[in-house]
Amino acid sequence: MPPPLGTILEDEDEFLKDVAAFHEKRGTSFDREGRVSGRPVSLHKLYKLVMDRGGYDALSAERMQWRTLVKEFGFGKAHEAVMTFQLKSVYYKNLAAYEIVTYWGEEPPPREILEDISAKGGDLRSRTLQNFLPPASRDVGNDSTMVESTDQAEHTDEPITPKRERLDSEKQEMEKNGSEEPGSASRYSTRQLRQDPKRTQIFQPDTAPTRARNVRATDSPSTPIVAPSQALHMNGTDDPRNPSFDWFENYKPKDSIPLTLRPHITPGNNPTEFANRKNQARAQAHPAPPPDIHLPLRPFLQHQMSGPNIYLRCLYGLRSGIEEEQKFALHHLVKVSYERGDKYKFEGFPFLAESLLEKALEITELVYGIKFEISYDEVDNNAPINTLNAAFGTHNLLENMRLLAPVINNDGEVESAKFSEKLERLKETALVLRNMVILEENAIFLSKFPLFKDYLVVAVSLPDQPRLAEFRQSVLETAEQVTSYWPLKAEDPLYCALIPHLESTDRGALLSSLRAINRMGIMTPEPHHIRNVPLSSIERLLSLILLESDNDLLEAALTFLYELTATYENNVELLSGGNHLLSSIIPRLVQLLSFQAVSVVEKILAAPVPDKIPIPAQVPTVPAELYQEMLNYREPERSSKWLQCCFEESPSDDITQIQIWQAYQSTFLGNTPLAAADFIKNVSSTFATAQAQVINGPQPRFIIKGIRPRRVLVGFQRQLQYFKCLWEVTRPESAEAVGHHGAKKTCDQWKVSRENLWHHILTDHLKISRTPDGRFDNSGSVPRKCRWTSCSRDETFTKASDIGSHIRVHIPKSPEDMAEVILELANLGKKPERPGTQHAYQYTAMDASQQNSPCGIAWLSVMVLRNLARFANKQGKPFERDGVPLINQLFGGHMYALFNVVGVNRTLREWVGDLVFLIEQGEREHNKGLKREREFDEDD
Repeated sequence: MPPPLGTILEDEDEFLKDVAAFHEKRGTSFDREGRVSGRPVSLHKLYKLVMDRGGYDALSAERMQWRTLVKEFGFGKAHEAVMTFQLKSVYYKNLAAYEIVTYWGEEPPPREILEDISAKGGDLRSRTLQNFLPPASRDVGNDSTMVESTDQAEHTDEPITPKRERLDSEKQEMEKNGSEEPGSASRYSTRQLRQDPKRTQIFQPDTAPTRARNVRATDSPSTPIVAPSQALHMNGTDDPRNPSFDWFENYKPKDSIPLTLRPHITPGNNPTEFANRKNQARAQAHPAPPPDIHLPLRPFLQHQMSGPNIYLRCLYGLRSGIEEEQKFALHHLVKVSYERGDKYKFEGFPFLAESLLEKALEITELVYGIKFEISYDEVDNNAPINTLNAAFGTHNLLENMRLLAPVINNDGEVESAKFSEKLERLKETALVLRNMVILEENAIFLSKFPLFKDYLVVAVSLPDQPRLAEFRQSVLETAEQVTSYWPLKAEDPLYCALIPHLESTDRGALLSSLRAINRMGIMTPEPHHIRNVPLSSIERLLSLILLESDNDLLEAALTFLYELTATYENNVELLSGGNHLLSSIIPRLVQLLSFQAVSVVEKILAAPVPDKIPIPAQVPTVPAELYQEMLNYREPERSSKWLQCCFEESPSDDITQIQIWQAYQSTFLGNTPLAAADFIKNVSSTFATAQAQVINGPQPRFIIKGIRPRRVLVGFQRQLQYFKCLWEVTRPESAEAVGHHGAKKTCDQWKVSRENLWHHILTDHLKISRTPDGRFDNSGSVPRKCRWTSCSRDETFTKASDIGSHIRVHIPKSPEDMAEVILELANLGKKPERPGTQHAYQYTAMDASQQNSPCGIAWLSVMVLRNLARFANKQGKPFERDGVPLINQLFGGHMYALFNVVGVNRTLREWVGDLVFLIEQGEREHNKGLKREREFDEDD
């Protein structure tokens, strides 16, 4: 499908396919890989670049604009002009007409003035055959155009050379002024009489060309360029055209041409030719036969007359009644109707439909031994039994067919050759009619023929014999295509003839009969009511909905049941004859609501959680082991080591100078720290992003921009090797204490190992004493509570061993795990994935031509259930049993399955929702009636 006007296809493959389809429709060639200087270029990219600059015309209207596109494809500046014209030619040949049609929505110029000529010029959108003259091709090597007269050139399409135009213009001017007389030698300035040579001078004409040959730069350099002969003769005595030229001295005779000898034909050297000549002489001696009397008329007859075409030949052969001609016609009509069914129409060949119907009705001669006569008279009730009224239809045809007895039996008798040949021709006739009505125009044409409907009644009513199965199948498939144009009536002969086939054991006959009945009256305004269907046939169709592998037969049976249950009388008949029929098919219909459904799993994400504000970082406290290593360095290198371990670069963050100075001074107070000014300078030299700044305001702020405190302490090599204590030192013990001033504060100590951190917590925070051998005392029963950050245990521990084991669980196993815990507590960890719930939905068959409306077996099941629910609500009161309404008898045990379909099936949820509403509406109406009855009983 072409893109909308003013838009460009974004996918390159779709764009190239669309352009190729456009050129195929236009009849022009298309090069998918346009080449510039031997390198392929992307047509999609070229088209987008040109359209971004306003199109071909806008780009060609401005000077040097096409050269800007060469740079976009990576070509150098060498030969830029040549590559620019090649790129323009690629667009001109492949995309110019496509741009005018698909982008601007206008009619492009014909290919004679677009693709077939050079890409010079522009203004393609307004170029027409009237305002644009294509450059004419001139053959400079052919001088025949120079000798044509002016009058003849004016009335021909022959191109006029420049010299000829000059001669014509001079001639017209001379005739206008009248200065010269006709025939004068000076009439034309460029055409003069030759000079009379001397008597002793041999005449030699001028052999120089009348027009100089234009030598192009592309000619082969190996070919020498010879100037005109006049320029070679510098001396007058050497010029043959000079009167003083001595012809006798310089005369050179031409070389003699050798003679060609031809042998004389004799019996010795050529006996075959000599014998032929003798035979011709002998034949001429005999008198000639008289001339053909038709010879004078042959010039007036059309040449190559081959007779009528195959269509007329088949038509006339079929109407002739000659057996051989009919055999030829039917053989070819079968092929033509199958291969050219979209072109072969009845309305284009008069009497073709009547001839085929008359031939097909000959089946009665084989089966019943009676030939039906066709009449176009008024309706005659006393007409013979073998008369068909082709004008108004035969109203008692079905009764007449039942009176006929077949002359052939189904006893396996061997058929004669004549019988088989005639039956084969009749099968071909029925097959031609079947192929022809596949075309809608032919089906509408035949539906207006009463004789065609009589033919269907006769053919459908034939006895059920294997030898007639192929003929009957073609007839049923023919009826399947035409019955939609006839109204459905209970007494219709064709409808009554199709009903018995519902119990056929032949799948093809059963399927075609169902489709023919289902389609009756679809294209007519009359109401569609299926009536008078035997109960045995209905039971047979109800059993067909249990099929699993035959979708065609299952869909046809459901369509018939939908039309059957739409009529009130049919439902009453089904419930009166046996209530188990409808109640037994409800489970199967509910099951078919998900027939061949496609399951699609969709994930629904939970609502996004708002991001938490990160907790401000504090300057970490250096552990004793790291502090001793720092003391090994002198200032200012010591302060640089401390800064690298406790701070990191961050261009968007800052810290006040007083805060970082106080942290440094408190750490190295007793070890001669640097002065404040020197320390601030050292910070800027340690970090590349650090910069001391002053923020002006009511109270100026002195900050260092570009660094921030580390949340995780690192070593000298910036490796993770320390564990932080996360014990809460100020934790409210009760809910009343939790308030604005009850903020949590954790211990700021860092340890080099898990064991040191564990000992620190037991000794410094839990105050567990040690025994003389260095172990922790476990004898006391002091209640202790875990205050590790994020610990959810509220119970207290009485034994030191229990709380010690519990604390080991909190301490991470590695410094990397410790860093993840610290970042997570500061609201800087990895964001958890949004939780989601997966739901499995189902989609059943949909019709794309009807805006994806539901169709198929599942949709037909819903429609049958809706018919039954509607009938149970409105007319189901007489069928109540033991106070249980009919709606509950049919759908009472299937509400859960229906609600499941509503929630899962996206295609049928509206239709099944309406069905559930009908069921609940019937239950509410019944409950209202019960309430009124109870009120009346209480009043009594």
